Amino acid sequence: MTLHRTSNHGIMSLNLYLKVIIPALFRKTTWMLFGICAPRLLLAALAHPGFSKAFSQENCVNSKRINLSIDNFKNEGVRPLFNSRLGDPTTEFIEDSDFNQYCPPEWNALTTEAKAKLANLLSWENLSKWEFNIVEVADLTRDPLLLVGWALLCEPMAQEAMERTLGVKGDANADFEGGDMGSRNTNAYHYHFHEHIKINPRTICNFLREVERRYKPENPYHNNIHAADVTQSIHYLIQLMDEQYLSRIYDPITIFSLLLAATFHDVGHPGTNNLFQQNAMTQLAIEYNDVSILENMHSGHPGTNNLFQQNAMTQLAIEYNDVSILENMHSAVGHSLLLGKEKRDEWDIFEGWMHDEKVRARKIMTTSILATDMSNHFALVEELDSLVGQVRTLATDVAEEDNTDTEIRGNAPQPILSILAQTIDVTNELQANGNGGDSSQSKLEQKRKQLADVIIKFLLHAADISNSAKTEDLALYWGGNVISEFLAQGDKEKEMGLPISPLCDRDILKREESQINFIKFMIQPTFGLLGDIIPRVKDELMPAVDITLEYWKQEQLRLQTAGIGENKSIIERE
Repeated sequence: MTLHRTSNHGIMSLNLYLKVIIPALFRKTTWMLFGICAPRLLLAALAHPGFSKAFSQENCVNSKRINLSIDNFKNEGVRPLFNSRLGDPTTEFIEDSDFNQYCPPEWNALTTEAKAKLANLLSWENLSKWEFNIVEVADLTRDPLLLVGWALLCEPMAQEAMERTLGVKGDANADFEGGDMGSRNTNAYHYHFHEHIKINPRTICNFLREVERRYKPENPYHNNIHAADVTQSIHYLIQLMDEQYLSRIYDPITIFSLLLAATFHDVGHPGTNNLFQQNAMTQLAIEYNDVSILENMHSGHPGTNNLFQQNAMTQLAIEYNDVSILENMHSAVGHSLLLGKEKRDEWDIFEGWMHDEKVRARKIMTTSILATDMSNHFALVEELDSLVGQVRTLATDVAEEDNTDTEIRGNAPQPILSILAQTIDVTNELQANGNGGDSSQSKLEQKRKQLADVIIKFLLHAADISNSAKTEDLALYWGGNVISEFLAQGDKEKEMGLPISPLCDRDILKREESQINFIKFMIQPTFGLLGDIIPRVKDELMPAVDITLEYWKQEQLRLQTAGIGENKSIIERE
């Protein structure tokens, strides 16, 4: 670290502040001894002429020290925040400890000011809001995916660790106060994954770091910021289901796996879409072109069948699992790190998990990521809509057959989440009574399981395309970025003499019209259907969609009035 050298006395004074006084101010005993003087000492340290430069995001530590810190973190890692599943869970930190050891090095390298802002942004309350601004997080750190993923997967202790590094002793289960993120989300609830499954914050952070490294920062849209945004967005959608339903329909492994899948759902994205891969006959198109594992494998039959490959989670199963080129690649990269040839002890998130738990987690992650292929959008919407109708019809049949079932019976349509949760009780009664598999109850249970699985896939897909459903400033930010990426692909296709993909030709693309059509034909039906399942979606998300749609309509009208009009392409406006 290079500092402005004014005098030996100045250097010694700064070192004293950095190495002795400031660490001391974050100890409980210091505040007890000095009382109101402690904040003044802290302010004096922050006001030191060399402090801001020494602790700026670029200069707080040099690259060698950061790399050394990360290496030590990989090998030794954060101390366990709590005993996990195999022991007695606890949410207590060791008093008077150095709480930096509970945080990833990327957090510790930030300035105090950046930490304070991020602690607020990554509080459980703010993470559980639709207006959460991932761009603000990315302005404060180059590792938004790592920090957002850590804050979600390692909650609530991640939040308490952040607060305590700032000298705030908070309740890990309470919402962090302050900030201007909008109305308070009183419905936010914690997952407490550590009480149900074995997790290790060190391996989780190491995995997130490796995944984030493989996103391409040069992509305007499909980058690590988008991945972090989708991870937070799906967390919010999960929160909208309300704890009373969520805990009865999905177990912690399902929720954990879905959040984890969101972190690598676009990893390694080249900045061009599936159609480009096919037309350009890229290596990705050659490798990921079929649903059959062994049939897709080029080097010969291994002597075991597809079912063996899936159950054994072999490298073949990880690499060759769908027709969707990019989605298959994203899934394969993530699973190669987790379970395949690139697995390392330092990021082995599934260490200590039972084999059947790993198989189930992999299935959830794979099917969810593959469902983000936009070419499957309408089929997925149709499948979900059909299952919702079937479940409602069967639930009515069950109510008519069982006059004692007052929970399901009623004139008003039962909420889908209520039906899914209540069917568990009906099924238990069915098994106890020994009824056959052709009854309405049996059929309802079968469709209930199918619907629950499809909802999981649909949630990640909805989060992936949710940009136009965000608040207006975020919707415009992401809308501009995705158009920039599309146009860059179109320019590349022209250079290569390839057919230009839809929405990628800057000579004919009408930005306002494309955004209006995307909202009307994709966003509104998607979140309208999701609102039929999760009613809070209609109340809390759809108003934002309407606002963004109205913005683009007004912008289209403004351009027409100005004589630029919808017949003008982007290049003609420029």
